[in-house]
Amino acid sequence: MQHQPKTTIIVPVYNVEQYLDECVGSIVNQSYRNLEIILVDDGSTDSSADMCDRWADNDSRIITMHQSNSGPSAARNNAINRCTGQYITFVDSDDVIAPQYIETLLTNMVNADADISSLSLNLSATNHSTPTGKPVTMTAVEAVEGILHQRGLDNAVAGKLYKRCLWDSVKFRTGIYYEDLEVFYHLYLQTQRVVHQDIPLYFYRQHSSSRMGSFNLKRADVLDVVDEIEQYMSQHHPTLLNAARDRKFSANMNILWLMSATGISSPQIIGRCWANIKQLRINSLFNRRVRLKNRVGALTSFLGLRILVFILGKFK
Repeated sequence: MQHQPKTTIIVPVYNVEQYLDECVGSIVNQSYRNLEIILVDDGSTDSSADMCDRWADNDSRIITMHQSNSGPSAARNNAINRCTGQYITFVDSDDVIAPQYIETLLTNMVNADADISSLSLNLSATNHSTPTGKPVTMTAVEAVEGILHQRGLDNAVAGKLYKRCLWDSVKFRTGIYYEDLEVFYHLYLQTQRVVHQDIPLYFYRQHSSSRMGSFNLKRADVLDVVDEIEQYMSQHHPTLLNAARDRKFSANMNILWLMSATGISSPQIIGRCWANIKQLRINSLFNRRVRLKNRVGALTSFLGLRILVFILGKFK
């Protein structure tokens, strides 16, 4: 690519001294060089803040921002407000990207004349295999439908490159879990085309100390998020309503499973999940786009809540 427009990489940082050097090292060693790298220290109490400053001292492309602990959404929003790149991507500070990550995303975006470019997430930070798949271009509605049905596409903000203008009217909601799920469709439904390639060049590290690596009742935020998605599609994109209801069914089943597997319980949340599952299970059974996993869950739910919870509890 002869012309290299500036691309901003935003990295929220909070108490990740064990992983930060590997993460930032993978960013500065990208084959694509015209980068603006914004490290946002979110009030770290370990050595992460000092490590960010040292990286900035050693690479002129790196900017370090410091803020009081406000969460990853606030960190990303503050960096978006400051960034100067034509494109934006997000990397979590305990993850790693392959050397050709940015170059691949941007090449696909330009070739497809797309507004969002995505790659697959590799759920191992140590397995750097790179099986190849051809880039697939799709409409915004096709992409959102695939994400909601959880078929080969995901709603994670990581693993994607966005035109900066998409964020002019969209920001992450602070104070919630599942902020990626809450924001993705507002971005995608602004676009004409998106492109996806099944090459896992983003290596997502799963560990028990990560926010999504453990369960607490704050994870039930997802129930509010999927309610909002259903309402939004009902009002603005009724062709996506069945897909929204499938994602809602999946979220309620998942929270019920997590509570069963961990022994953490809330009668109010269990009652909410069960009511939603009963309401949505017919849609999941007869919608051809629904994954087999969700269809089996829907069928099992007809045995009753106690048996469903018992069966879910076996999958620890």
